[in-house]
Amino acid sequence: MFRNKPAWILASVFILLTTAFSFGIENKKKVLIIGIDGCRPDALLAAKTPKLDELWQNGAYSFMAKSDIISSSGPCWTSMLTGVWHLKHKVLSNDYLNPDLEHYPHFFHRIKEEKPALQCYSVANWGPIHKILQEGDADHISSATNDVKVTKKVVEVLTEEEVDVIFVQLDEVDGAGHRHDYSVNSPKYLKAIERSDKQVGQMLRALEQRPDYLQEDWLILISTDHGGSDFGHGKNIPEHTTVFYIAQGKNVARGEIEKEVAVVDVAVTALKHLNIELRDSWYLDGQVAGLIE
Repeated sequence: MFRNKPAWILASVFILLTTAFSFGIENKKKVLIIGIDGCRPDALLAAKTPKLDELWQNGAYSFMAKSDIISSSGPCWTSMLTGVWHLKHKVLSNDYLNPDLEHYPHFFHRIKEEKPALQCYSVANWGPIHKILQEGDADHISSATNDVKVTKKVVEVLTEEEVDVIFVQLDEVDGAGHRHDYSVNSPKYLKAIERSDKQVGQMLRALEQRPDYLQEDWLILISTDHGGSDFGHGKNIPEHTTVFYIAQGKNVARGEIEKEVAVVDVAVTALKHLNIELRDSWYLDGQVAGLIE
């Protein structure tokens, strides 16, 4: 079909194509965050979790990350999703009485301010986690009654929707900790973690089967809100405040993260991956963790 085209046109096309392939065409940047409620890092390492093991062994990780000193779900999830500690966001319990969303909103809010076309989804088992979402922050909010339904919804979203950012919360590991103890010596607690590993695997298979997956640049972040001991949590002790952090993606620096990592880093790292400027006026406590600098 090029037979009658002038040579200079063909040469120009060749140069343009060669340049594009040489420098690479930037793929669409997307983020999947999976929070496994109440999952102690030592128990995660003790359980049989082939999918999570694959992620941290081929990604960036810390098993000594820190959660909020008020190690309850409300304060800790809010710290993860706002990028600031409880002293700023003001969520002090699971009641979410007076959060300061004007100054320290959900990171979806930051995304919508800077890149309103990005599609943000939040899918959780524990419904109160959505209380810090303001009108317009999320394009879809879903609360399920169990982790199987959460996983099914996430698979549907990843398979069928043009999603850019999705936050997922699995809750049943925390339930197992409350019923059977948060311990590496609790078989039922470890089994709950292993079920979550399989659910994470289902989500990632759905992600990899997306029609445009090869043209997408996914950052996967997996963490937890808190640990636990003696069938509970909420104290400022290492068993409750030590958590894990896993980052996987094309722009991740593989290996153990040497600097201190915290749950407030999750939102900040997600924003950085999406090429959203981290403004000083936001007074974020988190920092970018696990990405190639």
